[in-house]
Amino acid sequence: MVYIQLFLVVNMEPTYFYSFVLPLGVLIVILVSLVLYVTRKEESLEKRWNRLTRAYMRDMLEQEKSYAEELEKLQILLQEKSIDQDTYVRLKKILERSLTQRLERLNARMTERLQAATK
Repeated sequence: MVYIQLFLVVNMEPTYFYSFVLPLGVLIVILVSLVLYVTRKEESLEKRWNRLTRAYMRDMLEQEKSYAEELEKLQILLQEKSIDQDTYVRLKKILERSLTQRLERLNARMTERLQAATK
């Protein structure tokens, strides 16, 4: 009703009105759908990020637990006199290197996953 009164005041023809309002309506629909698409994509990326972060932390914790268990076994062997102090030190260094290598591989894998997830 308001639109009809607007036509009467401005003396616009209905074809002018439809040629103006319809493109604006289509533009608004396109913009709203674009905003919804971007928001959903952002939420999806955030979910992936959280899932990858949890997996990374879980894997890191497993590696550290494994290291602690192996170190405890070495200490038991040292206390039981199965190995001497020098052997203990060498095995501990090897164990530490192994842990750092596993953590580096884990970091590299995490970086690859993040890059793949953000594409």
